[in-house]
Amino acid sequence: MINKYCKYIFNIICSFCILIPSTITAQQKNISGVVIDATNNDPIPMANIYIKNTTIGTTSNIKGQFSLINIPLNDSLIISSLGFKPRSIHPKNCNENLKITLIPVSFNVNEIKVIPKDDRIKKLLNDIDKHRNFNNPDKIERYSYEKYTKWDYTLNNVDNSLMKSKTFKNKQSLFKKLSNGKHYLPVYFSEQITKHEFQQNPTGEKTVIEAENTSGLGVMDHLEISGYTASLESTLNFYNNYVRIYNRNYVSPLSSNGWFYYRYYIEDSVKTDNNWKYKVLYYPRRKEENVFKGYFYINDKHFNLTYIDATLSDKNQLNFLKSMHLTSEYQLINDSVSFLKTNCVEATFDYLPTNYNTQKDRFELGYKRNCSISNVKVDELPMLKLSNNGLSYEYEKSSNAALKDSNYWETKRHIKLSSNDLLKTAIIDSVNNINRIKVMNNTLEMGLTSFYDIGKFEWGPYPDFVTFNKIEGLRLYAGGRTSSEISNNWMLYGGLGYGLKSHEISGQFGAGYKFNGNRRKIVLASFDDRYIKIGENMHILHLKENMLRTSETNLISSFFNRDEFDELYRQQSAQLTYSHEWKTGFSSSLKSCWKKQYSPKFYPFINQSDSITDIQTIEATCELRFSWKEKFIDKGYRRLYLSSNYPIINMSFSAGQAYLGNEHLPYAKVHATCKHSFFLGQTQFKTAFEAGHIFGKLPYTLLNIPRGNETYGLYLYNFNMINYLEFVHDTYFHSFFEYHLNGFFFNRIPLLKKLGLREVLSAKGMIGQLSEKQKNSMNLPDKMGSSTEPYSEVGAGIENLLRFFRLEVLWRSTPSVYDNIPKFGFRAKFEIKL
Repeated sequence: MINKYCKYIFNIICSFCILIPSTITAQQKNISGVVIDATNNDPIPMANIYIKNTTIGTTSNIKGQFSLINIPLNDSLIISSLGFKPRSIHPKNCNENLKITLIPVSFNVNEIKVIPKDDRIKKLLNDIDKHRNFNNPDKIERYSYEKYTKWDYTLNNVDNSLMKSKTFKNKQSLFKKLSNGKHYLPVYFSEQITKHEFQQNPTGEKTVIEAENTSGLGVMDHLEISGYTASLESTLNFYNNYVRIYNRNYVSPLSSNGWFYYRYYIEDSVKTDNNWKYKVLYYPRRKEENVFKGYFYINDKHFNLTYIDATLSDKNQLNFLKSMHLTSEYQLINDSVSFLKTNCVEATFDYLPTNYNTQKDRFELGYKRNCSISNVKVDELPMLKLSNNGLSYEYEKSSNAALKDSNYWETKRHIKLSSNDLLKTAIIDSVNNINRIKVMNNTLEMGLTSFYDIGKFEWGPYPDFVTFNKIEGLRLYAGGRTSSEISNNWMLYGGLGYGLKSHEISGQFGAGYKFNGNRRKIVLASFDDRYIKIGENMHILHLKENMLRTSETNLISSFFNRDEFDELYRQQSAQLTYSHEWKTGFSSSLKSCWKKQYSPKFYPFINQSDSITDIQTIEATCELRFSWKEKFIDKGYRRLYLSSNYPIINMSFSAGQAYLGNEHLPYAKVHATCKHSFFLGQTQFKTAFEAGHIFGKLPYTLLNIPRGNETYGLYLYNFNMINYLEFVHDTYFHSFFEYHLNGFFFNRIPLLKKLGLREVLSAKGMIGQLSEKQKNSMNLPDKMGSSTEPYSEVGAGIENLLRFFRLEVLWRSTPSVYDNIPKFGFRAKFEIKL
């Protein structure tokens, strides 16, 4: 009997021992899933998912995904996110893969009335600032990564008038419908994979475009922004005090002086992995400033940023930009180094510079860019090797970057293409084949390049088609160049003009060839015969490198002149040029040139008392150009320079011989320019310098004649308060300064802050001299002087006046020896800018 009871008790104990672990297991569960918006099925990043009455929880990633391991089943699972109604789900009733929808809640952040204790948020912000250098990716000694970028452009708010137009009447399937009932038309889609390496000491950076895939309208499709789409700069670093957007500085919510621009509130906190994660809400103190509104998440282990949501203030003063929304997710490398993981930028642009209140939504351009960074390696890397020891930045594009097949993209994409993305590319290809779309696209390209594409030939440049001067009268011109349809390597260009008053034919012709290879190498031969301003030379092209010719144009100056424009002569020139890009940021050019300047009608050449019919020169020149991390656009044979955060230096060395009557005059010239722009907080400072010296005796037309201005138009690199031919030098130094305050004061004045006005200050200076030997050469015009006193002019004005104009009041601080030159003046400029 005892044995029977012992056996019975033993069975009970064994059963209990077996039951205990099974019961414990039954009380725990693994759960994963995705949190989405109930209205549009968009993922909700950084949603809080936690067990009620515990510190167990997590947050969703940028795709709305989350996972929880071994969670207890004794309480509710809470899912919440700012702007959404929270939900409660019991874990026992959950599948392992959940799809949780949250319903949005409408609220106005301006109506939030909270009086929190500042101590907590100030301490958190102080801790963020103390750890800034540790967390800032820009401070990492050495790193490398791979980046995938996807661009998407659409035309939004398409109305029935466009859909039913002749262009799209039989192509209604090209238009797609949003959930709000509005239609849109895809116009551009592109993706790119790049590899990037960087090191602090010695400074070195290398970017390689491994692959790219593009379909879209030619005005976008043909423009390759080198060094911009491929660099980390385009991903926006919120650890810095300022975030650069469209060449404007916006105050980062993590800025060390953020308290001056933002109000902060700790909206939520959750404990994950033994660390506290804080959700901080921020919004601007003054909406008209360059600021954001939104929220960010901070992990208190390293006080590193894990996620940020930023929307440009709806009162921002950028023209044409209606809205912009930015999100960035950060990752920890080696559990300690903060580095960007994903970044998304969404923006809409209006065709008018301001968002006027209308009952009807206007036509707009939608823009979206997604970036994903992977394979990040930091610090423990070999020294970066560039193609040249003296090089600090190098940009390359793989020769087969545009030839990658679908299998490559399927395996290499960080972000899988959706069915909607695939549909967009098919629509874009169809849109490109519509004739009226081609005309619109060509017209837009003409605004950028000054040429209209008609297939294998491009007409232009259009500013030369109809011009007027005192000698030729009305001048008509017709010309053009070959397009990339014929060749991306060579180009022919030319044109003829006719003066209705002078009855003279003038023109230009040229041919260029671009050699194959990663480095730009071109050869160009040209002949030019036209009337130009006396003393006009190629030096202005070192400051305004995208100008098509040495004569700068201005819409205001075309109609409003202070004096008759008669300082002209006819010049014929033939030139042979070879340009070689040795490495990214360094190139050289060799030029040989012949010129013939004919005696002008109103300022005839006189040598002592003898009339001179013409002046001829033969000259050889070597030019050097230095830049670093410069952005530019390449389109076949042509290159368009955009900008750089570093100085751009041009140097020119020339030697030649001039023929003045029976005199043979050997000479040499040295000329250099440097231009640079940088930011001081939200304001921008632009500088430029040019200097030179001329060896040998020369007629005044071959010396340095400072660029003057006899119109009411405003010129950036001309002295706006001096007349043409007022000074001449053979040793000279010119300086140009502009300080753009970008509405720093106007945005704080109640009656003016809505107008988008921007303050600007300017100053220009010049010092030079004319040696005695030059005074013994050809006679100077009566209006020309050779003062050795420094010249200066200063100005103060308003930019963005009526969104299109810049008006400046100028004061000439150096008096003139001539009575007809005023000391004060107004100058204006028409400009289209963000």
